[in-house]
Amino acid sequence: MILLLSLGNGSRGDDGVGLALGRALAARLPPGSHGLVEAVQLLPEHAEQTARAEAVVFLDAAVAGAPGEVHANQVTSRAPRAALLHALTPEEILGLARTSFGKAPQGLLVTVGGKDFSFVERLSAEAERALPEAVEKALAWLAPYLAR
Repeated sequence: MILLLSLGNGSRGDDGVGLALGRALAARLPPGSHGLVEAVQLLPEHAEQTARAEAVVFLDAAVAGAPGEVHANQVTSRAPRAALLHALTPEEILGLARTSFGKAPQGLLVTVGGKDFSFVERLSAEAERALPEAVEKALAWLAPYLAR
């Protein structure tokens, strides 16, 4: 199973791009091939779901970079910080999955640069236009998992 960890706050403009991206990607995947989890931020509890997956795609907004800029980068596991905070990084979720449950799947982080993080329930035009490119990058990475 592929796990989509879709992150963001839909009431904060482009911070909701991870949620929109997760829904768009899920709509393109075969039924039963994936699970979609939406959250405001990554929490230690996500490590168990991650450990059960064959692959995990983290989907989020980025505050750095140009609005609408898409990045897709492989994620490698890293031990969590000594003091577990409420918000963890994708690398720390994979590390926590490995240390707590003995397995960390392959991971990909897909981000879209945001422009407007104000209290609005819509994406900027730049973030909206970037969704198809971001979905295609995730699908290209997922292709070997979908061919099984």
